[in-house]
Amino acid sequence: MKRVIIGIVILIIIALIIIFMTKGNKEVSNEPVKHTVVEKLYEDNMEKTSTEVIKITKSDDIENVDDKILLYLIFGQLKKDKKINSNISKEDYKEAALKIMDEEYIPQEFEYIYEGYKYTLKENITRKKAKTDKNYVTKIFGYSGNENLEVDIMAGYIKDNKVYDLNDKEIGIYSEENINTILDKGTMQIYNYEKINDDYKLVSVEAK
Repeated sequence: MKRVIIGIVILIIIALIIIFMTKGNKEVSNEPVKHTVVEKLYEDNMEKTSTEVIKITKSDDIENVDDKILLYLIFGQLKKDKKINSNISKEDYKEAALKIMDEEYIPQEFEYIYEGYKYTLKENITRKKAKTDKNYVTKIFGYSGNENLEVDIMAGYIKDNKVYDLNDKEIGIYSEENINTILDKGTMQIYNYEKINDDYKLVSVEAK
């Protein structure tokens, strides 16, 4: 009888160990992040339209980041959600922002130019036609990590049909066919995300 009890206890211990190990494997994954995940976090912008992009000059946690850096990401998300129009609701804006950052960091008032329109948030979100001297362009250059994800972005701007990096250095002549290659010589901006449950949230930015 004692042998049977001991055997049962041993089987229970083994079963608990297996359950614990299986649970641990589910929570911590070493599989590389798929490109589709990164594309959901960042919207490439290689079209020749008026959009504000702020140069990241130093590494900062999200609470210290310029609102326009955050707004570029939020409006990129709105575009992916097909919510860019003349009647963006505050609810749609908040829903898009929450996909990439915690609520406490969402800009509550702003004036921001995205793809040829100036959007203003006070009581409601309004927009009107706008133009900038520089048309900013960006693309995903690379990414690494898993639970902590780093996304490297190359940025520049188009002026008088020439392409410049964010330090105002000329890097090429603009054309739709070659802009992707030209941006390889642009200015790198780094966005760091942390995986919380099944979502990635922006936690900091870096200059390089």
